[in-house]
Amino acid sequence: MVGIVSYGAYIPIYRLGRESIASVWGRALGQGEKAVANADEDSITMAVEAALDCLTDIDRQIVDGLYLASTTTPYREKQSASIVRAATDLREEITTVDFANSLRCATNAMSAAVNAIKAGEAKRVMVVASDCRLPAPNSEFEPLFGDGAAAFLLGDLDVAVSIEGSYTLSSEFYDVWRKENDLYPWAWEARLIRDEGYQKS
Repeated sequence: MVGIVSYGAYIPIYRLGRESIASVWGRALGQGEKAVANADEDSITMAVEAALDCLTDIDRQIVDGLYLASTTTPYREKQSASIVRAATDLREEITTVDFANSLRCATNAMSAAVNAIKAGEAKRVMVVASDCRLPAPNSEFEPLFGDGAAAFLLGDLDVAVSIEGSYTLSSEFYDVWRKENDLYPWAWEARLIRDEGYQKS
């Protein structure tokens, strides 16, 4: 049975309180705080930290693939998974893949990793999801978007949590998007996303 062999995470140490955001805009935004990446951090550096945490007490020679999922890697035309592979000292011969351009890229990467293991193409594949999404000031996203990364080593031996099954559905709908030159993501009104998107799917 294919499942999660090991996992890791990285959350930046800096925090931005929602009360601080609310004090600027003069409206209530709830309690709590969000993690904020430092000036020298990005999706790749956070992915490396999460991957290293996942690899604690794991023999790097057994990893056959590294799939990186992110909508905010700093490169438009360069593989980022290969950087994470090199920084974590994994073998050069492993398969490295970037999954991007969708908020579903992490689950797509996990599905691809599971399928590769089931097909016998790999024994263990690491999936790393990492993002630093920049919200527009005074937007609904500003108090919600936090930075961070998570890593999972998937395999069919020494499984801690088995993946019993999955189901996918693809329905074309504009809910949240960001075009090539957009600095911030856009979104339709929440009720439209809920009623015409999720509930109809």
